Amino acid sequence: MFVQSVNFNKDIMKNNFITTSILLLSLVFFSTSSFAQNDCLKIGDEHEGGIIFYIDETAEHGLIAAPQDESVLAIYGCLGNTNPIADNSEIGAGESNTQAIVNYCQEEGIAARICYDLFLNGYSDWFLPSINELEMLYINRIAVGGFDETEGSGYISSTEARPAPAYYRSWVYDFGSPQIIPYTRKIVSQKDNTFKIRAIRKF
Repeated sequence: MFVQSVNFNKDIMKNNFITTSILLLSLVFFSTSSFAQNDCLKIGDEHEGGIIFYIDETAEHGLIAAPQDESVLAIYGCLGNTNPIADNSEIGAGESNTQAIVNYCQEEGIAARICYDLFLNGYSDWFLPSINELEMLYINRIAVGGFDETEGSGYISSTEARPAPAYYRSWVYDFGSPQIIPYTRKIVSQKDNTFKIRAIRKF
């Protein structure tokens, strides 16, 4: 009886060891797979309808650019309209800026609305980038591709220019070579001037 009890206990220990080992291997496999999936995303990758040009500190989220410019030049719109104070310049602000513009400016054919109404590669949540998002696009322009870099080529942002009068001016990013202003590519322009458009979206 004593021997049988010992053998029985050994079988239980063996089964517990096998079960624990399988669980540990499963955890390692899934955590490694998850890490590999996140780790493989990089600037220049085609992903969710466009090309990645920015990845945040989580390495899981960022910004995607449309593969090409929109086919038309467009204005910021609603010159003199004081309602849409979409003056946030930061990375991550383009979406809320765009929403503010389309909420208050009913003018047809403006840059923000072109991006807002865009359905491209299966996605409909595109927006007009903020000025700092445009700067990041310029930094990674080679990885993204398709930009016009001829002299005087500017891309319109969703960021209004402040200080006053913000309702007359907006920020534009100069992609041209040589640049218009030697010390900066961020340029303030009248809202009724036309510029190129590159839509972006979040992932």
